[in-house]
Amino acid sequence: MSPPPDLGRRTGAANVPPWLQSAGAWSWRLLLLLTASALILVVMVRLYLVTLPVILALIMATLFVGPARFLERLRVPRLLSAFLVVFGGLGAVVAVLVVVTPQFVDEARRLGPTITQAIERLFGFLEENFGWDREEVMGMIDEGVETLLEQSGQIAAQVVSGAALVVQGITALVLAVILLFFFVKDGKQIVDWMIARTPDQHEETVRAVGRRAWTALSGFVRGTAAVALIDAIGIGIGLTIVGVPLVLPIAVLVFFGGFIPVIGAFLTGLIAVLVALATAEPDAAFQTALIVLAIVVGVQQFESNVLQPVIMRRAVSLHPVVVLGVITAGAALVGIVGAFLAVPIAAVAAAVGNELRLRHEERLAEEEPPSGPPPLAPEDRGEDPVTSTIPQQGVPTQEI
Repeated sequence: MSPPPDLGRRTGAANVPPWLQSAGAWSWRLLLLLTASALILVVMVRLYLVTLPVILALIMATLFVGPARFLERLRVPRLLSAFLVVFGGLGAVVAVLVVVTPQFVDEARRLGPTITQAIERLFGFLEENFGWDREEVMGMIDEGVETLLEQSGQIAAQVVSGAALVVQGITALVLAVILLFFFVKDGKQIVDWMIARTPDQHEETVRAVGRRAWTALSGFVRGTAAVALIDAIGIGIGLTIVGVPLVLPIAVLVFFGGFIPVIGAFLTGLIAVLVALATAEPDAAFQTALIVLAIVVGVQQFESNVLQPVIMRRAVSLHPVVVLGVITAGAALVGIVGAFLAVPIAAVAAAVGNELRLRHEERLAEEEPPSGPPPLAPEDRGEDPVTSTIPQQGVPTQEI
């Protein structure tokens, strides 16, 4: 008698270790997932003049939808509410910038020279105490400058390309404002239109995922803005007490740097320390710089350990390793704008993934059989297996 034809296949599959089978099953699924994600990123980067305004409009909408709905509850028409909130809010921001810009520009003109003085003083300190070869470093800098001058043609081409990027940036910003207006005005109608085209069995999941993503995005944006503002105020007050000049430019840089976690705080704190090192008296320069460093580190530690858990409790928590990874990837793909947008996009993706995971676990729990012991047979209960099957009087029997 010949063995069945699939015996060899069953024997070969049985010889494969279970961990290798699981690894193979996960590998091709992860490969497909990574390929699809890469294709989506490529398309988004290629169409950045469309995707970038949409993302910016969604981020800004988290700040404007609430006031617009408040005006609607006061019986203000929806169109007028959206117009007042969007263009009134943007007009208020422009007005504040017009008032603050002259002072900012006047003080910022001294920011570059003071940092240069700080670097010069730092070079002198290293040269005196650690034998730093300053002439060799300056020679390398001179060679770099000469190389740049030799490539003046390429620099001119890059300037022209930069001008084109400025035009594209202005276009994207205008489109983002227009999209913001429609998101604030017709946000509910847009969501209902998308839900109406979703299969009925997935409608509840789509709604839950949308709510989770919106909550994560709005919580992250508002929480980050609040934390960045508190950071800027705290560091500004500390610099004022110490007597460091250029408080306003540094505070503004700290505020905007707060939207780039980890790296932004480090860079803005470094600028504050360099300004303190350059503007203090030579005998007390390093002491003043250390005091400013202690202020910056203290404020940032208070922010990360106390403020963020309280203010951003509704936002998605991302590990610093994930934050650094997504910031690096965003900067590599899109540049500075990508570094700004990488963290909120990652927060939304994490929130959506967490919602889908919880729903999947809930569905599996509903499909699992009861965990209790199976019912006992009549003989195990001490009954006669024959008489126990005879229906008792008054008890209806079930027809087969």
